[in-house]
Amino acid sequence: MLQNIPYDDYELNLLSSCQLCPRRCKVNRLKGEKGFCQTDASLNVALVCNHKGEEPSLSGEKGICNVFFSHCNLQCTYCQNKQISDNKNEVKNSYSTFDDLILEIKKVLQESENVLGFVSPSHSIALMRAIIRTLHSQGIYPKIVYNTNAYDRVEILRDLEEFVDVYLPDYKYSDILLAKELSRVENYPEIALKAIEEMYRQKGRNGVIVRHLILPSQINNSKKALWNISDISFNINVSLMSQYTPCEQYKQEYLNQYLNEKEYQEVCDYFYEIGLSQGLFQELSSQNNLVPDFDSNSWS
Repeated sequence: MLQNIPYDDYELNLLSSCQLCPRRCKVNRLKGEKGFCQTDASLNVALVCNHKGEEPSLSGEKGICNVFFSHCNLQCTYCQNKQISDNKNEVKNSYSTFDDLILEIKKVLQESENVLGFVSPSHSIALMRAIIRTLHSQGIYPKIVYNTNAYDRVEILRDLEEFVDVYLPDYKYSDILLAKELSRVENYPEIALKAIEEMYRQKGRNGVIVRHLILPSQINNSKKALWNISDISFNINVSLMSQYTPCEQYKQEYLNQYLNEKEYQEVCDYFYEIGLSQGLFQELSSQNNLVPDFDSNSWS
């Protein structure tokens, strides 16, 4: 089942009673047991690709080599990556052996800005570490980006300090009830904020970009989210994303709408009103330009 993945003793211990994320399912993934994320200890990678849609400081002109892990420790109703993140679906692993995965990463890295991003890594940290260690053993040292929903344990993040160069966390919700309704998660605002605080402690302003996706008709959630983020530092980098796109018909009527320009501008104005200064902003045209299609390995 391990497909020759060179886990070290620390990683094997993590997998034997999984407490990688705040759900702490305590399943033995080495024996094929699966917790909330429905992920065992094998090569749970859905796609490796060169992605040019990340923040410009990371993707540059050539793009970033992104490793998309399958499944997730959140289950967001509106997730644009649902083809690979839905825990009810069986996602086919794209690589039969660990060596095949490493070869593909090395190939895509050569096409990119020599930046390696791990997308939704919270439940796959053991595999992520094994990948990074293997590349380092071969003399390959790309910039490492940890692209996360921020539902992470501080204790686990501390052990990543020497592995990660840039943290790219979401801060999705300041509203506990909204987080529970839309992402099936308890106490997200507090847990995610503590995780981001630890990321900022490790890397400072130059090594953290906090993303916040503004949802239509949920402006108060966004404003409070910015307020919470400002408690960490007024100089923290914040990417205010307008790219929300309805991907199916939802029972929450507001999720069937696009974010409008007035809503986005109101949140941007609030960003400056409370003293934040390091902002990244999107055109509303991004709403239809950053939708992935993992079946065809492409973005619209």
